[in-house]
Amino acid sequence: MSFSQKVGLVSCVFIIISLFLNWAWYPDIQKYFTAFFTEGNHYGKPGNWLSLVSILGIIFYFVNKPWSQRLNLILSGLTLAYAIRTFLLFTSGYDGYVPDAQPGIYLMLAGCIGHIIGAGSALAVVKNEEVERGGLG
Repeated sequence: MSFSQKVGLVSCVFIIISLFLNWAWYPDIQKYFTAFFTEGNHYGKPGNWLSLVSILGIIFYFVNKPWSQRLNLILSGLTLAYAIRTFLLFTSGYDGYVPDAQPGIYLMLAGCIGHIIGAGSALAVVKNEEVERGGLG
């Protein structure tokens, strides 16, 4: 297992850990929001998508085939875009209230960035191994 795959694995684990931490404190309703709880489900449940992609990412890092690394890169790119959208949604102000961002949402965003870096690097490592063996010639 290469270093880039280890970075990707650790990033996926960070994403999963962040799903169970507080993401934002909303002072007007006096509640913390997490990846699986929002008041009235107004922001959805981003934890469902993030946990699915993180588990698939962990599996794909262990499979270590070109098709799995390509699929992992595509999923990590989509997840990074979704993470940025979720970060902006959870931390944006409304009606004069600005929610306090908690460490969990920063850990989620950092994990998604690390996941795409690990997936891109792992794909390059798999391609180099194939070229050395004469597979992609």
